[in-house]
Amino acid sequence: MACHTRSNSLPSRSHSYVLKAKEELTQLRARVASPSLTYEIMLDALKAVGRVYECINDLLCMSSNRSGLSHSEHRRWVDQELEESVKLLDMCSSSRDYLDQIKCQVQDVELAIRRGEMMTMNSRVRDYIQLVKNANKDVKKNISRKSKSMAGCSAVVLLLSEARDVVASLLQSVFSFLLKQSMSEKSVKSSLISSLVLKRTSAGKGMQEEDISSLRDNVEGLENGLESLFKHLIQCRVSLLNIVSV
Repeated sequence: MACHTRSNSLPSRSHSYVLKAKEELTQLRARVASPSLTYEIMLDALKAVGRVYECINDLLCMSSNRSGLSHSEHRRWVDQELEESVKLLDMCSSSRDYLDQIKCQVQDVELAIRRGEMMTMNSRVRDYIQLVKNANKDVKKNISRKSKSMAGCSAVVLLLSEARDVVASLLQSVFSFLLKQSMSEKSVKSSLISSLVLKRTSAGKGMQEEDISSLRDNVEGLENGLESLFKHLIQCRVSLLNIVSV
């Protein structure tokens, strides 16, 4: 990526990339905190946070930032972000693996429905729910630690910290949503248990297959969205490593 030629000082907080990223982050916080989350909202949020990291990477690639952040007074922030980036990548990688396992469980349920194997289907549904519970628990555990003070850091480092918090909240929302969907029995259309266990007729079986196919597609969409985000995180880490190697 080509770097922009500017002064040797760090850019102001009103830089267009900073403003664009902060605007996206403000909207993202509202979406993630919404009580009416849907798969579509979460997929859009994954794309939006990817755009945030594109802006951050553009900032990190600017010659002014590369020069400013390499100075001793800013170097500690870069070192801290490199450390935090590893933790975030681990969290995203773990979440991606969980989604892949969840997708496989859904496919097993789908196969059991087609074969009419009710006992196998019920067992696979229980395995699915337990897997979602484990994923939800692990994500919550990984984001429970307190963030370090960011007082005096540059705008780009502050953006990295804010984006990291949003990603953690989004991952927690993804698995909390999947857990809520699998445990709720109030809505036949949205409940995995209701759609897969309570329907016994031939028409019901068709609805089961439609519901589980939709769930599989949604989980796969989240997995692909997380894969794209993972690549953006890698790019930012590479940019940070380039700064400390100067």
